[in-house]
Amino acid sequence: MRCSPRVIALTTVLAVMAASCGSDRDESSSNTAPPQPATATTAPPATESGASESAATTDESVATTDATESTDATESTGGSDTTAASDTTTADTIDPELPMFGDAPYPCGATDGENLDDGSEVGVTKDSIVLSTGDDAGYAGSPGLNHEMADAMKAIVSKCNDLGGINGRQITLNYFDAAIFNVPQAMQSACEAGSFFLVGEGWSFDSNQEEARLACELPAVPGYAVSAAFANGRDMYNVVPNPADQQTGAFYAQIAQLFPEETKKVAMLSGNYSATQETRDKVVEAAPAFGWEFVSTSLEYNITGESDWTPFVKQLQDSGAELVSWVGSCLPNLQLFAQAAAANGYTPIITADANHYADTCAAANTDGALDNLYMRLVYLPFEEASVNKATQDYIDLIKDKGGDIALLGAESVSAFLLWATAAQSCGQTLTRECVVEYLKNVHDWTGHGLQVATDPGGNNQPTCAMILRLKGTEYVRATPDEPGTFACDDSWTTPITSTPALAAAMLDENRISQQFTGQGG
Repeated sequence: MRCSPRVIALTTVLAVMAASCGSDRDESSSNTAPPQPATATTAPPATESGASESAATTDESVATTDATESTDATESTGGSDTTAASDTTTADTIDPELPMFGDAPYPCGATDGENLDDGSEVGVTKDSIVLSTGDDAGYAGSPGLNHEMADAMKAIVSKCNDLGGINGRQITLNYFDAAIFNVPQAMQSACEAGSFFLVGEGWSFDSNQEEARLACELPAVPGYAVSAAFANGRDMYNVVPNPADQQTGAFYAQIAQLFPEETKKVAMLSGNYSATQETRDKVVEAAPAFGWEFVSTSLEYNITGESDWTPFVKQLQDSGAELVSWVGSCLPNLQLFAQAAAANGYTPIITADANHYADTCAAANTDGALDNLYMRLVYLPFEEASVNKATQDYIDLIKDKGGDIALLGAESVSAFLLWATAAQSCGQTLTRECVVEYLKNVHDWTGHGLQVATDPGGNNQPTCAMILRLKGTEYVRATPDEPGTFACDDSWTTPITSTPALAAAMLDENRISQQFTGQGG
């Protein structure tokens, strides 16, 4: 079976996930269905889940307006299922007069009456909502890192405000730059700004924010989550879940199909800081179930850069590695490693995650050193926007607002749409409790068709993916072959049981981290 690009509504797979895991994150074990959006007549939303930092924390308030919409699709390929984008909306369920994003109306608009908010809720009045977001754009080692997340949030908030806000409440968006190493300061600033929610943000060292976030009881719908403490954090709902106790094997299974011999000689090469180390440890534990055999797992580089990459190349050559699983960023480190490898006649397959899908990475590959780079996506690539309305709507939105387009920006838009759908459902009285209760019950989210269907409420990893390859200065689809599709298999999700980060997170019976509460698991 195949998943198509526009809407990945993996009904069979996610129905099973919702039934078995739907209350994993719900401490009160609520099984009620999420309420419908106040001004839209669509079916309940679907859900899925996505880092940079800066040396000085900056605070920027933006009142913006714009709206968003949603899409669905399903399919599966290659030994597994393949999901194609399948539009789940119909003329009977969608008001043609409503402005759409992807396959669903923007969850934004005026109120039919007067809001009843009494001022007791942090960040909310009858007329306004205060949100905070952030990225790592100020990081000196990579200026502008992940700034596309803030671009996306400013654009979508502006659109939503233009459409009337959340039931008539206009949104003020605060921006905080963590520059990688200033996450505690950024989070404290978000708390002191009186934020109702943290939405669409992405900070590489997000474990360093949790003590402050939990102390000020600030819920989050992030663009992405990295650390075990935050990825399994209380009142955190990720559009593409990345829990510490699970790892999707979609990427490993697909790479093993493409490179059955190379995956028998794999080496890890990761940065020497917690975010990359946590990711590496999950790869090392999960990938062997899909035929990967490691010849080296402990090689680390300095994230601030290496003066000479040749020693790393020599160690990998001596280990016999034919596939290098890279954990880090494309520029400048991966490019410099790949160039040193090519100069020494070493051309392994290189695998990496979705942050390597970026225009800057492709544009830098003029010498072809990165031609063997393969990466996993759970969002359709922008090159396939013609077959997926939500992808094209994202591109149009960002261009209209003068921002830069990137995969992490699409994750932030999906996060905002999820939060806004939940907030809109609360009607005339908006509270954190109401929004969180809605989010707990979202088990089938596609970001209006931007991504594969995911389970934010249960905090379960997605079971679908596709693989892109960098070839010259262009990205090309590696598998599955058909544009707009993803390979899917519910058996690909694998448990993680023994990483140091998981132990430190101290998950309780609801899979929620107690690392910064002192309660233990």
